[in-house]
Amino acid sequence: MSSEIATTAGQPRRSGWPLPVSPAFAKFVAVGTVAYFINQAALLLLYDVLPLLPDKDTSVDLLLFTHPDVRLLIASIIAVEFAIVFKFYAHEHWTFPDRRKPGWRLGRFIQFNATHVLSPVITVTTVNVLTPVFSLSPYVSNTIGAFLGLLVNWGFSAYIIWPIRHHPTND
Repeated sequence: MSSEIATTAGQPRRSGWPLPVSPAFAKFVAVGTVAYFINQAALLLLYDVLPLLPDKDTSVDLLLFTHPDVRLLIASIIAVEFAIVFKFYAHEHWTFPDRRKPGWRLGRFIQFNATHVLSPVITVTTVNVLTPVFSLSPYVSNTIGAFLGLLVNWGFSAYIIWPIRHHPTND
């Protein structure tokens, strides 16, 4: 089954892609899945395996509140950033290679980092609204929040960071 997925210089490019989603979206989800495992592995290494950070259960005063485990805080931030760096590289070279703009890679990386702050906020907000207001299980709410975060990240990535570049046609 072939479907029209893009145009190049005014000519349709056909692909045998059988799914009702674009190949770029499928790649986006695959990259996110791998990034999840990178995040988990980095967290495990930094928090439980490598003795590089402060001791566990060492509290730190963060002005507005005290965090009870600075090691967990640092490890989780670094693990998330490892996943974000991987996702940016994978999207730049695999998910959206035809959408890269000359130069500005650092600018896209900064945009990518900034937009990925929204996903955790969306997930936490979704859990803390759907669970108490609609009596949904927090695990169902968390899944809904993660899906909404995925859609927001896709929107920013596909339409702002790596937008479709329209090629002028020669009429």
